[in-house]
Amino acid sequence: MCCTSLNRAGLFASTRGLIRSVVSVLAAVALCVPAFAQSPATGVIRGKIQNASNGAYLENATVEIEGTSRIAVTNGYGEFEIRGVPAGEVTLKASYVGQPVQMATVTVAENGEVNQDFTFRGAAGKDGVVQLDPFTVNVERYSNARAVAIAAERNAVNIKNVVSIEEFGEIPSGNVGEFVKFLPGIQIDYGSSNGNNQGYSENRANGVSVRGFGPEDTTILIDGLPVAATVPGNLTRQVGLDQMSINNASRVELIKVATPDIPANSVGGQINLITRSSFEFPKPSYSASFFFNFNPDYFDFEKTPGPVNKSTFKMSPGTNFSASYPFSKTFGVTLSGSIQQEYSQNFRAQPVWNNSWNASFNNATAIVNGAGVRASIANPLMTRYQVTDAPSITDTQSANLRVDWKPSPNQNLRANVQYSTYETAEAQRRLDFRPTLAAGADWNEFQSIGTTANSTTAMTLTTRDRIGDTVSASVNYDINLLGFKIEVAGSTSKSVSDFKDEENGHYSGLDLNLNPSRVALYLGEDGIPSNVETYWRAGGTNTTSTIKDYTQIANWSIADAKAFSGESHNERTINLYKVDVSRAIDFLPFLQRNPVNLKFGARRDEEENVKDGRGTGYRQVLKTGATFVTADIIDDHYVGYSPGFGLRPQQWASTYKLFELNKANNLFEEPLDGADAVNNYNSFVNQNKQLKETTDAWYAMLTGSFLDGRLSLVGGARQESRARVGRTPFTDSKWNYLKQADGSIWTNATLAPNGVRINSTADNLFATGATGDALRAALTAAGISFPTAIYGAQTTDIRSAKLFKQPLREINQKVTGDPSYSLNAAFKLTKKIDLKVAYSRSFKQQPLEDGSVGVLSGNNLTIVEYTVAEQASQNGALGQITVANPGLKPETAQNWDFEVAYYTDSGGKFTASYYTKEVKNATQSFTTYSGTPGFDQALSALGFAPAEFDGWRMVTSANSTRLQKTSGWEFFASQDFSKLGDWGRRFSAFVSFAMTDFPPPSPAEPYTITNPNGTTTTLTPAIATVTLRADRFGGAGLQFSGERFSAQIRGTYRNDNQNGSTTVLNDGTEMRRIDPGETRIDVNLGFMISKNYSLFASGRDVFNGERDQIWRHSAGLLPDYASLADRKRFGAAWSVGVRGTW
Repeated sequence: MCCTSLNRAGLFASTRGLIRSVVSVLAAVALCVPAFAQSPATGVIRGKIQNASNGAYLENATVEIEGTSRIAVTNGYGEFEIRGVPAGEVTLKASYVGQPVQMATVTVAENGEVNQDFTFRGAAGKDGVVQLDPFTVNVERYSNARAVAIAAERNAVNIKNVVSIEEFGEIPSGNVGEFVKFLPGIQIDYGSSNGNNQGYSENRANGVSVRGFGPEDTTILIDGLPVAATVPGNLTRQVGLDQMSINNASRVELIKVATPDIPANSVGGQINLITRSSFEFPKPSYSASFFFNFNPDYFDFEKTPGPVNKSTFKMSPGTNFSASYPFSKTFGVTLSGSIQQEYSQNFRAQPVWNNSWNASFNNATAIVNGAGVRASIANPLMTRYQVTDAPSITDTQSANLRVDWKPSPNQNLRANVQYSTYETAEAQRRLDFRPTLAAGADWNEFQSIGTTANSTTAMTLTTRDRIGDTVSASVNYDINLLGFKIEVAGSTSKSVSDFKDEENGHYSGLDLNLNPSRVALYLGEDGIPSNVETYWRAGGTNTTSTIKDYTQIANWSIADAKAFSGESHNERTINLYKVDVSRAIDFLPFLQRNPVNLKFGARRDEEENVKDGRGTGYRQVLKTGATFVTADIIDDHYVGYSPGFGLRPQQWASTYKLFELNKANNLFEEPLDGADAVNNYNSFVNQNKQLKETTDAWYAMLTGSFLDGRLSLVGGARQESRARVGRTPFTDSKWNYLKQADGSIWTNATLAPNGVRINSTADNLFATGATGDALRAALTAAGISFPTAIYGAQTTDIRSAKLFKQPLREINQKVTGDPSYSLNAAFKLTKKIDLKVAYSRSFKQQPLEDGSVGVLSGNNLTIVEYTVAEQASQNGALGQITVANPGLKPETAQNWDFEVAYYTDSGGKFTASYYTKEVKNATQSFTTYSGTPGFDQALSALGFAPAEFDGWRMVTSANSTRLQKTSGWEFFASQDFSKLGDWGRRFSAFVSFAMTDFPPPSPAEPYTITNPNGTTTTLTPAIATVTLRADRFGGAGLQFSGERFSAQIRGTYRNDNQNGSTTVLNDGTEMRRIDPGETRIDVNLGFMISKNYSLFASGRDVFNGERDQIWRHSAGLLPDYASLADRKRFGAAWSVGVRGTW
């Protein structure tokens, strides 16, 4: 979707052209039908295919008429249909993954219909009903699941990976990340979203990255339709995995190459959840589980304190259920639900070695310790240590209702409604120790003892409840009419997310200070302090050698205390409407042996993102004369707990107690002026943003089967146009100048040639003499209002702040693009070897808000009009506009994909694939002047007339012409051990591995701009590149399934994740922040205690429970003890319970 400006007339013209083209195609097809209506006598063959081992109807089984190229693939109901079969006797061959081919001979009557069903993995009874043995079902549970996935992959012409929900046993959390993380090319992000670490547990999957592209570039769909998700405080395209449940899905697809009938807005790939149909089984089926979630480090059957102001069970219950009821062969309902609670304990240690690498290691300024040793990279000193105790508890609920109705044999109607809620209560309790180190201080690799100067120690309490819900609904209808298949679909999805505090009886934050004289850090394992000592300042009976016990709340100060309240509200709504029309081109004689299908359609997506509220920076201040003591706010509930990593138990303050205290005594108030009032105003302005994007798309594609079904092709084109309307904060850097009605600075050649400032006495506005009187008279005559008292700085005067920053400035932009072409080919080289190759174009959408890179400015839409004096130093520019570019094109990837797959007779699969991408249109910094297309486009989007800004300069972003190339290899193998006999059939294994290569793009070429005064300036733009991630990663697992007992052990691996920051030091070496390579192991156990009930245990990340970030010096000089930057400790997550199936 390479985008350019599109005016309304152009859009209408394009639409009219599209309608004319579609009508012409339909007319041509319709006219052709009579011409070839004289076809031989034919009939129809229909049937269903069932799995005898579990009773399920099989999707993606194939039925072939022997000796022809006529092949049918079963749909989601296990049905197949072959039309236009010549009258007479024909032989059918049915095949399914890992099963012997079945044959059946039927006689087709002229204009008649014949039914032929097939059963794999066993035989039906005399009455045609499959009899199920529950123990056989258990033995073949995993192999059946693998077969479902492999069949879906093999019958798709495009390249995708599929996982069945049953493939990995019980995963009570229902988190989609836990199902897809073993697929090749997948990496999972855990914990915080978009840098916001409030309300996220480090052991819960939250984002999916595909082929090195991040979660914000990965679209998540349900039955091919988009689902909304949002997080409070941020506008993001990422779908948080913790906000959705998979409990009604039957399988998950990872689509790596999109076909033209679906958007290609996920540059790496997109994930599609296929919901369960009520027609998957011929009889009603029910299942339910009851389980307990727990962390082995906090295994307690009684309520214990935390995470916030009351005791809770850390071993918490959960349940999920699913019911599928086909009332008849044409009407059925599925209903599923889940309710559960999960407790997480998160500890975090953050040692800081040197406040600034460059300054601390400069030979002239580096600190020398008492032993005369100067600080260096090889001999660093610890200057800060933060330790955080952040327990949380999360409640999730979800429900899904799907209705399937077949009004007639040629019609299908499906309606689906899904609702989910989540609520996380978390308390982050943090201590922040900062020893002041000067020359002669006592520091080395074992300790860091501050001097008698004023070291600091702070206590920070953050309790913010993250609450949200998502509701999605969709309707799909299709009909076969006069040889055409018409599909109509509509969906809506709305996600709401909030940070709550006062509404729930607490503030969101509170800071206290210890005010010590000295801080001493005594280092233990991996450079983490195992003991900390703080000392009194001199005064009274205390000396700087007297220990001041930081664990006692009475020693802390409430001076300048503030009550923080960070209530924020986010909404994201996605509406979709689409229509698809397809027609088999079987009326052309030369194509009757080579089935070809034409499909075309149109679609509209409407996405609206809104965030509002106070913002997370809001605070209240103590009223004049109001006071309290720390004893009033001591947390008498969360008592006797260490903040972690060996430190002594800490007494904490409580934001709940503070809220109750204020409610009773009215201590705090909202500041009306001053720095705190300005802070609250800015928090509000920056929190309030809106963006609505409307995308109109049309596509056309052809699918065909050739060479007796051995070669399949899918190709076509898709085109999209997008309109954006939004509101974003606006900053006026010339807020302090008096303006005319049109917004320009008022000047007077005699009295004020450079304008008049309202925050300065130098411009005579507030002068008491004749000069001041003359100036005020001139202003009055010009109709310019002015204040009678001087304004303060915009950082401390609320009047100035409101002029400096203004909320909700409108933007409006339309963009369109060239078609996106794709061609997928699949070739059956042999009965066991498939080859696939694809060319496609996919897109990486711009962030919603991210400084000048995002569609909305990151709080920095700024307009600065230069005074006459300033214009000379600005090369004659009359002013400068700094703004995000709402007309940015998405980054466009040209993709080639290749895959070879080998399928074994027993249902195994071995695949190897290679891909390459050339990504263009990356965002780069860009400066231009009035009169250029980019200048005019951006100003028009903001509602300004470009002609009114002649001579102005704009600093914004543009699309770079540089290419960023990426490529990779992906491997997957899955196979049981049936070669070893019947016992070996119960064992199976899989392994996946991926390698990605992201070489940096070539540097941007400098460009030259001509300034208004005739001079030239050469600029080198900065290009935003893809964030680097681990480039070697994969997964593996071993499974056993017996008649009663089943077991799985699975793991994922990745090498170093280089997505952290890099600091270039004075000597040219680099300090890189890295997530070291890691392995995560999961375990799943099951035991059938009867034909309907079984016990299970599921463990997530059972061995580690700890993650690090480290510093790595490019020259290897940094010692190991100083390499740790961040350690998170959270423990394993287990679920144990009982499951019933009926």
